[in-house]
Amino acid sequence: MEHAHHAHAMRSWTDLPLLKTKAGGESRERVIVVPQNIVADAVDAYSNKLADENGRRRLPLDMAGAKLDKPASGGFHWLAAREEQGDEVRVASAVYYFGERGAENPTDMFITQKHELEIVPQPYPREHSRYRANEDWKFLVRFQGHPVVGQMVALETQNGTKSVWVSDAQGVVTVHLPDDFNAETDGKEIGGSRGMGMRGSDFVLAARRADGGKTYLTAFNAAYGKNAFDQRSIVMGLGFTLLGMLGAVPLLRQRRKKNDMPEQPEQTEQKEEA
Repeated sequence: MEHAHHAHAMRSWTDLPLLKTKAGGESRERVIVVPQNIVADAVDAYSNKLADENGRRRLPLDMAGAKLDKPASGGFHWLAAREEQGDEVRVASAVYYFGERGAENPTDMFITQKHELEIVPQPYPREHSRYRANEDWKFLVRFQGHPVVGQMVALETQNGTKSVWVSDAQGVVTVHLPDDFNAETDGKEIGGSRGMGMRGSDFVLAARRADGGKTYLTAFNAAYGKNAFDQRSIVMGLGFTLLGMLGAVPLLRQRRKKNDMPEQPEQTEQKEEA
């Protein structure tokens, strides 16, 4: 078991705890969950069908990671890994979606308390959607199930952006995901069913709180991509500009023809001689 611990304390682009997901071989019925920057011996998986016998599963870790098999109903899964050493508790969390039309509403899964300190999406992007750059996204910060006011939340992106946000009177923090893509970062493809083969990167949110002689660090990570709507707006704007220019061509031609016409000689009336 010691080997598994070391294997899943691997480092990544951030020092914050992460949960990475990848396809489990050729089958789409399984996903591999790999903890990073956290020493854990299992991954807890909560489905959007909590009342089901597989509503909560504890997935053991081996050298490859934890294996999450797709349930019959598919749907959303909240994934979490936990590490406790002395008076410090570290939690990594993420969401994975198995595409399935029969999936149930994941609201109960999100509102169910799973750890002391949590960062919960408000809401999470639904089917056929994802986090997009250059947009504001809301997250609830709660401790022991209650909203935390004035909690500092750190944002880090794989593209190098770092910023800090503060929760409001309802414990909600509004995070603006940056459009920090460039020629080098554009080449990365978002993995898993949530990415749908689109170009993107990863981000992580983290909060730290001391209470009762313990320090709690919780993190939530997900993928985000370029905002296609921004690009579409630019294309549409260029399209309307071109249409306007094309529409003006006939008018310009008519005006040019009118200006190029030779002047008619002035006609004078000739009086007949009596």
